[in-house]
Amino acid sequence: MKSPFAKLFLEVQEQIKREVPAVAHIDQDLGQLSRSRPPVSWPCVLVDFENFRFKNLGENVQTAKGTVVLRLAFAPHSNTTAATPAPYKEQALSYYDIEWHLHKALHGWTPGDEYGSMVRTSAITQDRADSYRVRELRYKIAFDDYSTKRELLYTRAAIVVQNEIEL
Repeated sequence: MKSPFAKLFLEVQEQIKREVPAVAHIDQDLGQLSRSRPPVSWPCVLVDFENFRFKNLGENVQTAKGTVVLRLAFAPHSNTTAATPAPYKEQALSYYDIEWHLHKALHGWTPGDEYGSMVRTSAITQDRADSYRVRELRYKIAFDDYSTKRELLYTRAAIVVQNEIEL
C-alpha cells in the first residue's frame, strides 16, 4: 500500500487489534451502523478520515492535518438502574472500559515514521433512534506527503579538452 490513508488505516487497525482484544470487529466506516441489522460483530470500531487540510511546503511536498474518526459501537445490554444486579450493570457499562483501553492504545501513539502522534480531541455519544450504543472518538493527526515531490535530474557535464599544452 502506498497511499498514506491506506497505510494509516492498516496501522490503526493493527494497533487496535493488538492492544484492545475486546474489540471483535475493526473496519472502514462505510455506513454499516446506519442499517437496521449492522453487518458487524460486537463490539466494533469503524474508522474514517475527515477534514484533512493540506499545506504546500514547496517542491510539491505537502503537510496534511486532519481527524481520524473512530465509531466504537456496542449491541444493547441490560440497563444500569440502581436496581440492576451488579454483574448485569458491569456488563452494561463495559463499553466505558473498552473505550478507555482504546484511548490508551491510540492517544500519543505514532502510527509510523511518516506520521505524527494521534491526539484525542473529542469523545461523544451519538444520538440514535435504535438501541445501539455508539461512541465517536476523534483524534488529530498530521503527516507530510512526499508522493508528488519532483525529482531533480542532474546530468554530469562532460569536459572536452580541445588543445593540449606542451611544456
